[in-house]
Parts: sequence; C-alpha cells; structure tokens
Amino acid sequence: MRVGVVRSFTRVIFMVLGLAACQSLPDRAQVGSSYKQKDVSDTDLAGQMAPLVKPHAGKSGAYPLSSGLDALVARLALVNSAQKTLDLQYYIWHSDKAGRMLAWSLLEAADRGVRVRLLLDDMGSPLGDESLLLMDGHPNIEIRLFNPLSDREWRIWSMMTEFGRVNRRMHNKSLTADNTVSIVGGRNIGNEYFEANSDVVFADLDLAVIGPVVEQVSDGFDLYWNHETSYPVSLLSSHQFTEAEMIQARQDGALYIEAAKQSEYAGRLLSADLVKTLGVQEWFWGEASVLYDHPSKALADEPADDLLLSTQLSQVFGDLSQELLLVSPYFVPGKDGVQFLQGLVDKGIQVTIVTNSLAATDVGAVHSGYAKYRKDLLKSGVVIYEMRPDPNKKSESAEHDKSAFIGSSAQASLHAKAFFLDRRTTFVGSMNLDPRSLLINTEIGVILHSSEFTDSAHKQILLSAKDKAYKLSLDQEGDIIWTAWQGGAAIQYDSEPMVSAWRRFAVWCIGLFPIESQL
Repeated sequence: MRVGVVRSFTRVIFMVLGLAACQSLPDRAQVGSSYKQKDVSDTDLAGQMAPLVKPHAGKSGAYPLSSGLDALVARLALVNSAQKTLDLQYYIWHSDKAGRMLAWSLLEAADRGVRVRLLLDDMGSPLGDESLLLMDGHPNIEIRLFNPLSDREWRIWSMMTEFGRVNRRMHNKSLTADNTVSIVGGRNIGNEYFEANSDVVFADLDLAVIGPVVEQVSDGFDLYWNHETSYPVSLLSSHQFTEAEMIQARQDGALYIEAAKQSEYAGRLLSADLVKTLGVQEWFWGEASVLYDHPSKALADEPADDLLLSTQLSQVFGDLSQELLLVSPYFVPGKDGVQFLQGLVDKGIQVTIVTNSLAATDVGAVHSGYAKYRKDLLKSGVVIYEMRPDPNKKSESAEHDKSAFIGSSAQASLHAKAFFLDRRTTFVGSMNLDPRSLLINTEIGVILHSSEFTDSAHKQILLSAKDKAYKLSLDQEGDIIWTAWQGGAAIQYDSEPMVSAWRRFAVWCIGLFPIESQL
C-alpha cells in the first residue's frame, strides 16, 4: 500500500516537473527597441545643471548620497523634475512605503508626458506581475523584466528546472532623469534602504552624477533594455485589466499616498528638495566612467573577459601603489583573493577591509564563506573592520549624523559597495566582493578620479569604522580578537560579538559546505 502511494506521488512530482520544464519564454522577435533622448537641453534639469558642468570641460560631477533619507529625496525630486525621460534599472523593488511612493511618482511623471522605462530583475523584484501590468498599462510607461522565469504561475518549478539560467541575475541599480542626472550605487528600492524602517536599516552609498558620465549610464541602460534577456512584462502575461479596474487601482493608490503623506517620515521627505540643493552644493569633479557587465553574462555563453566589470576593474587596481580601502557588505575573497591582497601588502600597499560582523550581516551564509579567510588575511597584514549594530540607538539620517559617510550604522547592516584607491580614485556601485557578483550576477559602478573626493571619503569611513566597528587582530595563539571602543575604552571579545552561541554554531555548520560558488 505504502509503495503504491509513494509511486503515485513520485509520478505526480515528475509530471509537474515535466510540465514546468516544457515552459518556454515567448518569442520577443517583434519587441521594439528604444534609446536615450539626446534633445534634453531645453529641460529644467539641463538648464539647472549646465552652469555647474560648463566650467569643468570633460569632467563629471559627483555628489555622495550617504543618508537614506537624502537618497530617496533625490530620487523623488529627480522623478518629479523630469520633463522628457526617466530610465530606472533595479534588482529589488519592494511594495512598501518607499517603493509605492516612488512608483506613484513615476505614474505622475507619465501623466505629465514623461517617457518612463523601468527595467527590473525578475527574481529580485517581488512586486508581482499584476502590479507591474497595472503600471505598464499607462501609455507612457513600459516595464521590462530581465532574464524572466518562463512559468509565471509555478515560479518555484521554473526556478528548479531552469536553475542554470535563472540563477544569473541583474544586480544593477541606476536612475537617470532627462539624460542629465543619474544616481548609481548600492541601494535597491525599499524601506530598509531609505531609513523608513525602524527595525532594519541598510547603511549604504549612492552617487548622484552629472556631466559626460551620465551619457555612459544611459548607454548602459539602453544596452540592457534592448538586450535579448529583457522581456516586456506585457509579453509574459496575457492578463488584461478592465478600465474600471485601472480606475479603482488609481483611486486606491491615491488614498494610500495621501495617508502616507501624513507620516513623520513622509513629512521629512516632502520638506526637502534635493534637486534645488544639488544646484548649490559643492560637487566633486574629475574624470569619470561607468563600468558594467555586459548583459549576456546572464546567458550560458558568457561574454569576452573585456566585457566583464571585474576585468575592467582589475585594470584600475593594476595602478595601485600606496593604499587600498575596500567596503563590501558581503566579502568572500576565496583563496585567489587572499593571495591577491597578500601580494599587495607584500608590495608595501596598505590594505583595509570594512565589512559586516556576524551580528550585523543579513546573510549568515555569506559570513560563513568569509569567516574561513579572516585569519589568513590578518596574518598577511590586511586590516579588517567589521561593522557592529547598535540595538539601543534609533536610526538617524545624515542630517543628525554628518560623520556617517556610508550612512548611520544604528540597527544597521552595511550594504554599501565602494573601493578607494591611493586616495585618488573611487568606485561606487552594486558589486560585492564575492563569487556571485564576480561570476554570476551583472553589476554596475562609477569610477571617479578625484583626489579631493577619495581622500575625504577615505578619512570619514575610517573614522566611522573606528567608532562603529570591531577591529580584528590575532592573539599570541593565532586566534581572532574583536576590539571595540566605547567611551574611549577598548573592549575585547574572543568570539563573534553580540551573537548567540546557537547562531555561531549554525553559521559554522553552513561553513562546512562548499557554497561559495552560489553566494
């Protein structure tokens, strides 16, 4: 009896898997192409930024967005100021307060006649097809999904049967308004990235950029938008909304936004206009370029090495001579990475790593991959700081904590991805220093050659790390010691601080398995 039940159950499972395997993506041969608009000189944004760019021929301006509040204000302000085009590319877009406020702003921009192109990663964005189709139904909005799952109903089966393909995700993050101002960095769209969540805050960093580098951001967006891995959401679903449903959705959205505007957080957002602020702020100027993986990295046949961000970035690292500061929330160097960093130290280059402690990380599996390399890094002379959370302190914006270049670490998990070379060159983007970013996902980042910016950021990050992080060292037996400073006094720990024995054990168990290639 039991054998018969098992056999029947097995047949059902294989039948379902077989049906899922038969699913395929629709033909996109008739999908049209579209590109950036170059005739934007008559827009308000172009008029406002032109006097700033003109004295710096050939150079680009960068303005750091370290406060989560400022980062959302900047995005809303750019969307609200746009008159011709908006191009957005994101890995995650949550349907929470921050996500819905930004989505509503896009809808209002489309009502003004602005062309809105929104490219989302299909696995990363949990908005759901219906929400996306509602927005896509606007004549001025088009939404595409990168490397989508073929089965929209049985997504879990699609993940299982197409794992080799769908495991490769678009991790890029950018927003460009009127081909004039771009925001590139580490933030996805969600409350935790913009200090709108009292429970979890991601300490992060974006760069607002103007000047020639914006054209490169737009070119990169066009490449992804028109690539064979990007599918219009309308092509993936046959569902169509009635006019009455569209009207009701509009009314529901308006009610939600009106209620959201009454919150204290929304009040802080609405009281600031960062576009006007950017017009008078001191920008950091220098030669800049955008580095990104070719979108075909998501296909089985990977692109040539020179089309990969890691290869492009290695050329920049080749000019190192004095000092390297790496900020990465997920840091899994592997044996080759340890050897590379040790080689730099042997050449007399000061190497410093700032990453998450086990207490601060939101992905314990990544920490297990990183932990096994800490001793070798410390033995080679690499300096390591691990950011620590402060559970007794509420999150603060940069308005209250100007020293926090990569955001407040209160209740925070570090999420910024930035590299600082010889106090002259800065990279800010979406790329973590782990196998997934290097080998599997697509990434983007801005390289800025500015001694003024890099030196200032370098100093502020190290000051913040000394105040808000553990500094790691080895004792005489070769075991790791974590040192924190509180009230001028050093406090030392001989095991992962602020973490239960159970979590330490769980992470240790995870570390027994070779999971690095899937991080």
